[in-house]
Amino acid sequence: MMFASDLDRTIIYSNKFIDNKIKEPNSIRLVELYNGEEITYMMEKSIDTLKEICKKVLFVPVTTRTIKQYKRISIFNKEITPKYSVVTNGGNILVEGVLDKEWNKAVKGKLGIECLALEDAISEFENIRTDHWVNKLRIADDMFFYCVIDTMKIPFDELSDISKTLKNSNWRTILHGRKLYFLPNCVNKGHAVKHLAEIEEKEHIIAAGDSILDLDMLHNTKHFLSPQHGDIYNLEEDKYQKELVKFTTNRGILAGDEILETVLKLCS
Repeated sequence: MMFASDLDRTIIYSNKFIDNKIKEPNSIRLVELYNGEEITYMMEKSIDTLKEICKKVLFVPVTTRTIKQYKRISIFNKEITPKYSVVTNGGNILVEGVLDKEWNKAVKGKLGIECLALEDAISEFENIRTDHWVNKLRIADDMFFYCVIDTMKIPFDELSDISKTLKNSNWRTILHGRKLYFLPNCVNKGHAVKHLAEIEEKEHIIAAGDSILDLDMLHNTKHFLSPQHGDIYNLEEDKYQKELVKFTTNRGILAGDEILETVLKLCS
């Protein structure tokens, strides 16, 4: 059995997702520090539950974070050390913390063949990008790009036109919070999880995630868990997919704890 889980807003959380009622001494732990700033946390109870899960099944963290961003999460460097980690939205796989060069080469080989090349996709977006609404543009491990934006100033008509153009070249555009992602279809969490399941001969996969990007794992799984505060919960389209997902009753960091408790029961 395999448990493939998204990280941010699924099992690790920023301060704004932590209810003041649970901020008791020793109840939560800082798991990510960046440039002196506290970034993400887990409940101590959740950490213990995840350790129990790891004794029973193959745990695979699955994230849109870059390799560098993922390695900032201390809990997965020192205390819980997964055999595999899927990063860069499936564009890269780490094996014992080391880049799987064959997988990286295979995915990059599809860029520009199965879909528009990265630099060309960026050029398309540059036609509508202005400092008025785009604060930063970042390239993620040469696989995709994303922007930190002012959501109140998005030129929706222009963005819709660019999104349609990119969609015709096998790219997709996804708004998640204050980040606007542009990803080629070949950079896909579901593909990476399926690949690892085949290598490890795992037929039963439990997955968890909060964002639209996590739905790429859905059809390879027997159970898919999602927090009530996530984008998936608010989906208005594709009700068929939504019906396949089991949502938490809790929100915020308590939803992360609920997801892990549910997984432990499923694999016991």
